[in-house]
Amino acid sequence: MFDYHFSKTLVDELLSYAGNSYTLKKGKLLAEQGKPLSKLILVRSGTISFSYDVGNGRRLLLGQLDCHNTLVGEVEALNDRPCIYSMTCQSEVTYNLIELKYWRELLQEKPELAMYTAKSIAEKFIENQQINLNKLLLPLSFNIAKDCLARYQDETVTMLKPYPKVSAEAERFATTERAYRRVVSDLVEQGLVQRTEQGLKPLDEDKLEEFIESFASR
Repeated sequence: MFDYHFSKTLVDELLSYAGNSYTLKKGKLLAEQGKPLSKLILVRSGTISFSYDVGNGRRLLLGQLDCHNTLVGEVEALNDRPCIYSMTCQSEVTYNLIELKYWRELLQEKPELAMYTAKSIAEKFIENQQINLNKLLLPLSFNIAKDCLARYQDETVTMLKPYPKVSAEAERFATTERAYRRVVSDLVEQGLVQRTEQGLKPLDEDKLEEFIESFASR
């Protein structure tokens, strides 16, 4: 099954090209939106957050990723484009840098790794595209409910982790904190979800599914 963490075979191959190991503290940028990526990043351990800033004071948070020998920046490495997102350390992060030429040579020499890479990028693109289109075309209540149910049912292994702070969760849904709180309160009052220390959880799974499905007939 696909996940965000690339195959051990590929990681082992890349480690043979890795130089020094580096460490960044929580809050530091691992990569910055709009800046060129000169080397592939192999995160050995730690948690990172992805964000997109439109430059007017608003930003979209995509979620958090717990890393263990996780490659990031592979899309930029393949098409020579600047970083799409900023990647911020949510904990202490240890990583290695891999010369892009070694990554590209490896993919050319080993078709099975090239296919795995293509599949992993396609999986992430399809899921993120669906999530973003839903955010664009469907109400906030649908998106929060859908996200809550998907995480509870563990339907999608590529989904990034939510944030513990309400303000950050609001940014993950591309809305204001006030609007996010209002919609969550409404879902709670309807008996669909409950607030927990681990985030939102379904209170009545069947009723929540019916609520989500109702948007298809509106």
